Amino acid sequence: MTRTPRIIAAAAATALLLPALAFGQVEEAIDNAALQTKVKTKLMTEAPIKATAVNLETENGVVQLGGFVDDEMKGKKAAEIVAGMDGVRKVDNQLHAKPGDRDAGQAVEDGLLTTKVKAGLAEADLGMAAGINIDTYNGVVLLTGFVDTEEAKNLAEKYVAEHDGVQRVINGIYVRD
Repeated sequence: MTRTPRIIAAAAATALLLPALAFGQVEEAIDNAALQTKVKTKLMTEAPIKATAVNLETENGVVQLGGFVDDEMKGKKAAEIVAGMDGVRKVDNQLHAKPGDRDAGQAVEDGLLTTKVKAGLAEADLGMAAGINIDTYNGVVLLTGFVDTEEAKNLAEKYVAEHDGVQRVINGIYVRD
């Protein structure tokens, strides 16, 4: 076989495979979105916590619940509700008790810190900032979301911990299977 037919054959094979790969990715995204909607609805109707306060991520049947809640036991109950749902392979419960009381001034400071950390992660170009959720309560920063490697998880934590105003980091980032 000469060089030209090989190139044409490779190009044709690539052209045939790309739509299949793209379709698989689209199908996976649709499945994740459908599961996320189902879980959010279930949390809104049955969970003993405020569902709007929960960061919810889904990927390949793994559901991650993240955020600060008033009562950690209620957060555990919410995770149990989700774990019993069809399509849920695993629940990563990153619902943590709020660290103390917070006044309005601290709430504003926490909001500014969250914004600063998000912008810093994006600027640092760690390649994962878009997939990381950041919640801050009394200077405690909770990281959730999905990354590909343990190294990426640790790098995000290290980067966040270096910001002024961060009292502590809870690294709840899930490393994909």
